[in-house]
Amino acid sequence: MEASTHRIEPEPREWQPRATWVSARLLCGAISFFFMSFLFGYFYLRLLNTNHAWKIGDVNPSIGFGAMIASLFLISAVLFRLGIHRRDDTLATGVIAALLGLAGVVLQFIQYATLNFGPASGGYASVFFGWTAAYAVLAVAGLVWIEIQTATLWRARSAGSSNDPELLAGLEACSFYWAYFAAIGVIAFIVLYLV
Repeated sequence: MEASTHRIEPEPREWQPRATWVSARLLCGAISFFFMSFLFGYFYLRLLNTNHAWKIGDVNPSIGFGAMIASLFLISAVLFRLGIHRRDDTLATGVIAALLGLAGVVLQFIQYATLNFGPASGGYASVFFGWTAAYAVLAVAGLVWIEIQTATLWRARSAGSSNDPELLAGLEACSFYWAYFAAIGVIAFIVLYLV
């Protein structure tokens, strides 16, 4: 038998920025469907209200905590998104966006410690804990991505190659995802705290 010597050709380097752009949009679609399950669970359980167990006891999270958490993520996303369009500010806004997002995650866990109900306090409580915990965990993944892009930009500036199309595409994709993720947080705030 003759050994196969086929070689897989690498993708052209100029395809990378477009692939990164598309990948960020696909990730946003996946995140949408993931959080759609919590939205469905919220309205389905609220509509059924089996045995009047939608809210068992005093199940009311602090609107102030929720507003601060959503605001931190939103400000973080707006700063990062605006910062990538101003080359001189990109590094600083990346660091500030990561710190604000991290503060939002920390505040979410502080809120858990102050709640007077648990996930077993009815349908609302289970959706609240599931949605906010998943949001906080996925926010950490987004913050890692921001940190990676910011560190890559810092290294590229040190080397004098901060106009690399792959680097700029990575920053744009990351900021787009983070802005989309923050918008989901605003929807979560409206549904979980105000509706």
